[in-house]
Amino acid sequence: MRSRLSVLFTVILALGLVCGCSLAKSKAKAIANRVILRPTPLDLQVGIDKEANKNSPVAMDVVLIKEKNFWKTAQGMSASDWFAHKSDLQRRYNKKLQVSSWEWVPGQAVAPITVKIPRRLNGAMVYAAYPSPGTHSAPLPAGGKVSIALQREDFTIEASK
Repeated sequence: MRSRLSVLFTVILALGLVCGCSLAKSKAKAIANRVILRPTPLDLQVGIDKEANKNSPVAMDVVLIKEKNFWKTAQGMSASDWFAHKSDLQRRYNKKLQVSSWEWVPGQAVAPITVKIPRRLNGAMVYAAYPSPGTHSAPLPAGGKVSIALQREDFTIEASK
């Protein structure tokens, strides 16, 4: 199995070098990273509106899920459910969940955040604590650049390629 991966990696790399095309090189690099199981990190750019969360601090969690059954559950879970059961879920799923937590005040400038993606990831979710009606949760791509805008009563997400 390992020798097949080495051969595939070599062929893809050679193809990228022979073509000389930046598109071919970037595709070859992306495929090579997947072949050797090096997931792309999740680069977050978080913007916080001056009136975010009705002018109150906003708690936000990014949850990386390596448990197939919980991934299905997490996609339908609201942020209020997540925050209410967070410690129990972390205890139950232990190393199958990787949780990154922050809390910001409205208008605060946030430096770019890089979240390392583990191997064998089933999915990623973002949860933001808002008292207004709504789920305030969304799935995230498993790597790449994502902009999250924390607004007055909810947040928006924009993934870029």
